[in-house]
Amino acid sequence: MQHKAYSFLIIACLLWGFQPVTIKIVTQEMNILTIIPLRFLIVSIILFIIMKITNEKNFLPPKKSLLTLFLMGFFGITVSNGIQFTGLQYSSVGNMTLISTTAPVITVILARIFLNERLNLIQIIGIIISFFGTLYLLSGGTLSTFTQMNFNKGDIYFFIGEVAWVIYILLSIPILKKISVLSATAWSGLFGSILTALFAHYSVGLQIVPLSTLGIYSFLFIILGGGITAMICWNLGTKKVGASNSAIFLNLLPVVGIISAYFTLNEPITLQKILSGIFIILGVYITTHSHKFIKKSN
Repeated sequence: MQHKAYSFLIIACLLWGFQPVTIKIVTQEMNILTIIPLRFLIVSIILFIIMKITNEKNFLPPKKSLLTLFLMGFFGITVSNGIQFTGLQYSSVGNMTLISTTAPVITVILARIFLNERLNLIQIIGIIISFFGTLYLLSGGTLSTFTQMNFNKGDIYFFIGEVAWVIYILLSIPILKKISVLSATAWSGLFGSILTALFAHYSVGLQIVPLSTLGIYSFLFIILGGGITAMICWNLGTKKVGASNSAIFLNLLPVVGIISAYFTLNEPITLQKILSGIFIILGVYITTHSHKFIKKSN
C-alpha cells in the first residue's frame, strides 16, 4: 500500500516540477495573483462536478470540518502561493528555490510536535542526504553561492510561504481521515481561491486577459496537471504515509525542473546537476525504504 502512496507523491512532484515552465509562459500574459485564484476556482468547480456525477457522499463536508478546510485554503493557497510570489518582487527565484529546501525539515519538526510522527535514524539520514543534495544542486557546486546571497524581506515571505505549505500538509492529515480526498481538495481550493482573489484585488488588482494559444495550453496544464491531478495525488499519498514521509518528496521538484528545462528551454544538464540528482533521489529512497535497511542490519 505504501508503494502505491509513494507513486502518487512522485506523480504529484513530477507535475509540480514541470509546472514552472508553464507558469512562466502564462505569467508573460497574465498577473500571477490573478492566475492563482482563477486556477483554483476552476479546479474546485471541476471537482464539484466530478463529485456530483459520482454521487460523492462528502459533497457537503461536515460542519466541524469547515474551519480546517478554510485554513487549508488559507495556508496552502493564499499564503503559500500568494505570499511567495509577492516575495519575488523583492528577491530572486534562486533565493526562493533555496529557501524551499527547508520544507521537509520544517515538516519533520512540526509533525513530531503536533502529530507525534516519529522517524527512525535511517529515515533522518535519508532526509539529510536529500537535503544536502538539493543544496549542492542550488549552489552550483560552490559555497560562494550562499555567502554572496543577499537576504531581504522577500526571503522572509518565501520562508513564511514554506511554513504555510507545511501547515497545509499537517492540517490535511486529520481531515483526510474524515472526508474524501476529492472533497478536501475541492473545498480547500474554493476557500483558497476566494481568499487569494481578495488578496489580489486589494494588492495589485485582478487582471483577467485573453491568452494566446500557447498560454491557453499552459494554463490548462496548470489546472489539469499541476492543479487537479497533482493535488489529488499529493493528498492521496499524504493520507497514507503521513506528513514527514511525504514532505521528503518535495526535494524531487528541482530535479524534475532541471529535466523539464533541458527539454523545453534547452538548458544544459551538467555533471554537478547529475550528482545532485543522484543524492536527492538516494535520500528519498533511503527515507521511504528504511525498513529494508533496518532488516539487513538485524
